[in-house]
Amino acid sequence: MLTFEAAFPEQYDDCVKLMMDEAGDYLRGTLKLMQISVDEFNHLLRTVGRLYAIYDDKQMAGFYWIEEREKVLHLHALLLKKHFQGKGIGTQTLNMLASKYKGRLTTIELGVHESNEAAIRMYERNGFSTVRQLEDLKFRIMQKDLSSADALATGKDN
Repeated sequence: MLTFEAAFPEQYDDCVKLMMDEAGDYLRGTLKLMQISVDEFNHLLRTVGRLYAIYDDKQMAGFYWIEEREKVLHLHALLLKKHFQGKGIGTQTLNMLASKYKGRLTTIELGVHESNEAAIRMYERNGFSTVRQLEDLKFRIMQKDLSSADALATGKDN
């Protein structure tokens, strides 16, 4: 059973480590293009939006980081430890967010690196579509409309 809890202050460093382990190459490249340091990124993680820990049967599976921007929920990150990937946790997390924010917000938005093909497929299965390409960052901006009747996707895997 999945549970989601606000991250404790000491878990922020665990989140950054997981980001660096799972996506370090393009995270460093993105930070360079954005002209911010890892320390500045750490500050943003702690001060912008909210970070939540994802637990699968009380085992730490990963994190998600969100920020409400007017009527849009921006998903800064959805990170899962390797051995928790491919088990439907990503889909369940997205469905929980859609359910929680449907009626309050209109859209879930995220950015995903073009090299992360598995994540792109998972987002597409869950009703997200590409709305913009950031060529210099090699990022896709994807959105899901929460106002439609089928806002709660039933994607498989991840």
